[in-house]
Amino acid sequence: MHIGIDIDGVIANTFHLLVHELNAYFGVNHALEDIGDYDIYKVYGVAPEELKQFSLSKENILISGPGIIPGADFYLKLLVNTYEVSLISARPEKYFRLTEKWMEKYNIPYHRLILWGQHDKREVCVHLGVNLFVEDSLKNAIQLNACNIPVILFNAPYNQGNLPEKIWRCHSWPEIHQTIDQVAGLKK
Repeated sequence: MHIGIDIDGVIANTFHLLVHELNAYFGVNHALEDIGDYDIYKVYGVAPEELKQFSLSKENILISGPGIIPGADFYLKLLVNTYEVSLISARPEKYFRLTEKWMEKYNIPYHRLILWGQHDKREVCVHLGVNLFVEDSLKNAIQLNACNIPVILFNAPYNQGNLPEKIWRCHSWPEIHQTIDQVAGLKK
């Protein structure tokens, strides 16, 4: 079985750092739990262009600075011994080396690292033959699911909503690992 896994919000605790940096930049005090929309510019009441300026000014911090989601390293080590694992991120290709360094820092194993440069990952997942994807964006999960790719949605305040069949919500890496093994058992 070939598993695709997103990086930000699934392996890297990017949104905790993002909220901290946004609060400092825009002079507000939102908590992560306040971020009820993946389009974060709406939460901060700024134009998309302002958010883009923020991102450009903080890009190295946002790529290199996040901590790791608890358990991600341990469970990824288990997964790569059993399944083919491709890390597929919306990060632009120009961050490949910084992303690799972050993976090395946290000893994150994988078979393939793809910085796709866009949030819509359907094309790359279909091309690679991904059988299951772990994602934190509800919109991305629904898009992948429409291509007959089951999805594990890593729970976050910004991805709440009803889930179609073959999208499972998980709250931790132990739960993700258990769900992957269950889905793999169904595919045998």
